[in-house]
Amino acid sequence: MKTILFSKMDKKKIIKSLIHGGILAFPTDTVFGLACIVNEKAIDKVYAAKGRSFEKALPMMCDSLEMIKEYAYVSEKAEKIVERFTPGALTLVFRKKDNVEDYVTKGKDTIGIRIPDDEFVLDLIADLGRPLMVTSANISGDRSLLKWEDVYASMKNKINGIVCEDARGECASTIIDVTGDEIKLLREGPISLKEIEEALQ
Repeated sequence: MKTILFSKMDKKKIIKSLIHGGILAFPTDTVFGLACIVNEKAIDKVYAAKGRSFEKALPMMCDSLEMIKEYAYVSEKAEKIVERFTPGALTLVFRKKDNVEDYVTKGKDTIGIRIPDDEFVLDLIADLGRPLMVTSANISGDRSLLKWEDVYASMKNKINGIVCEDARGECASTIIDVTGDEIKLLREGPISLKEIEEALQ
């Protein structure tokens, strides 16, 4: 496939491509993301482009706590964390609701969700009226990418499009598991477990 270079001004074209099952890379508040709508064929394209293991489910991006609650069970503690640290560089792993198909979570009963601190991505999700599945825009096992030129060099002709601006972060988001009584740190990132625990005290 030919990879089209977009600007943020091309939002209507980007939305049209996503709705038709395209996979696109865009900058976020952390690293460059590779996105698609919740569609089995589109999700499979993301795995193919990245060379990602099919055992690893893709994270979801939402634009609000209300949207998260459409797809996941949110405890009182988790809601406090979402309200305090998002939009931001924090992915939370929740129990998924029954309306989330097994192909989305690769058969797991949990789903990772983030609200990015990026106006363009939030507007994209709001205009679509649905969440996006978003993982880092790099070949699996390689470092996360921040510059669109690096994404183009790595994924040219493997994805449908790239938004030509650089990501604003330096590393991927922190990941925490909020499915149990205790918060578990799954990946270190910009927000520390200590910060989260202190916010709950």
